[in-house]
Amino acid sequence: MSRYNDYYLVNDEDVELDDSVDFRITCQKRMLKKVFQRFLIICFVALIITFISVFIILPLTFMKTVTLQEDLIFTHWNLPISRSYYEQYPFPGFKNHYINVEDIDNHTNLTLGLWHILPFKLAESARNNANYDYDEALLNSNYTVILYFHGTGEDRSQSHRKYQLFRMFSHVIAFDYRCYGDSSTGSLSEKNVVSDSIQIYNWVRKKTKASIYVWGHSLGTAVATNTLSQLENNGNASGLILEAPFTNLKDEIYAHPYLKYLSWLPWFEATIIQPLQYNLFLFNTDKHIQKISCPIMFLHAKDDTVVPYYMSEKLYNITLSKDRQEIHSVLHLYDRFLRLDHYFIYQDPHTPFFIYEFMKLGVKGGEEFFEGSHQS
Repeated sequence: MSRYNDYYLVNDEDVELDDSVDFRITCQKRMLKKVFQRFLIICFVALIITFISVFIILPLTFMKTVTLQEDLIFTHWNLPISRSYYEQYPFPGFKNHYINVEDIDNHTNLTLGLWHILPFKLAESARNNANYDYDEALLNSNYTVILYFHGTGEDRSQSHRKYQLFRMFSHVIAFDYRCYGDSSTGSLSEKNVVSDSIQIYNWVRKKTKASIYVWGHSLGTAVATNTLSQLENNGNASGLILEAPFTNLKDEIYAHPYLKYLSWLPWFEATIIQPLQYNLFLFNTDKHIQKISCPIMFLHAKDDTVVPYYMSEKLYNITLSKDRQEIHSVLHLYDRFLRLDHYFIYQDPHTPFFIYEFMKLGVKGGEEFFEGSHQS
């Protein structure tokens, strides 16, 4: 009898134990369900806040804030600002300059950082000569000059590998826009940057008797083209070289790999495009290029992920208009399989030949003079 009772006592305890386990499991499930529900609510709220911030608050703030508009166009963050960095850069055969320019208000003076890089043969003489006269070399040597306009997010030091290509043919003058590198700070507008660039061009023009070629990359193509368009007789430049140019800022914003994903917003035009245009961030290269009276060369990679290559095609076609039939233009497109993208056209082995052929067109006296311009 006691065994029978003991059995059922034990069995009853097991039943109670099983009920307790089931109860705990049920509680855990309920708790997990509540945690999951809270997680979903938090994610949903975060998503709503992000949507409102990115797609409503940020565009409205951008529409009202000129500084944000400047920062969108001129991305000069995290660039070196120390003068010693630019003066002591480990690059053979160059001299660091600081050029004074007058701000557009005609009252404020700014200082722009500038490099003068010698052609290879002249650099060989200057490398071990602390007293080498760079100004005399620029004034009297037979080499041509390339004035380089860098893109946004860059300073004059970041294209040093590209300068190695240029110095096969020319002196190189590379400068930083206001607020870039160790140049003075100031209001960053297209009008102001172009005004500074005109003064830089005139400084170079006074410093040399040689042919000057203007080379722009990305945003620098718009600044360079606008600069030349405002110079009398286009500054007697021998040629304009546009590397990965865009037609105008509006077109580029709609094509840009980041901004194009916001372009579906019904208020995108009103909060992004129109404020930029109102504050004269136009960069209408398709308009300014019609005023250029020197030969123009376009270089663009078909796999460019920042500026679509069809923009070079559009600009090239503009230069073929009746008003410019007497002005030579050439378009070079690089195949996708080369993987040159937006920054590496200078690495292609055809590029030196394209430069060589183009420069023969712009130098007075033709090929014979151009051949002689490579003698030290």
